[in-house]
Amino acid sequence: MLFIGRGSMIMLWLVTLILSASFAVASGEGVKSKLLNVVIILGCMGLGYGLGYALGLGRGNFGRVPNQALPLSMMFGIVGALGCVWQNTSRPK
Repeated sequence: MLFIGRGSMIMLWLVTLILSASFAVASGEGVKSKLLNVVIILGCMGLGYGLGYALGLGRGNFGRVPNQALPLSMMFGIVGALGCVWQNTSRPK
């Protein structure tokens, strides 16, 4: 059975985040659109980091998911970047 460890998954998410964010910023038309894409991606990453940090707080059932701020930040950043790519490609030219 193929086993993928935690380190390799984080590396996969990091590569996906870098590629999707760079494609989202590059596909924007004009400086304003590119800057808006960066703000959206960073906002999604901040939301994911805050949610991951909050899930790790507490004791017992409230602290069930410790140390998940960085992975959730990367996942939310990927979703934000893909949303920006969808927004950039669905605009009429």
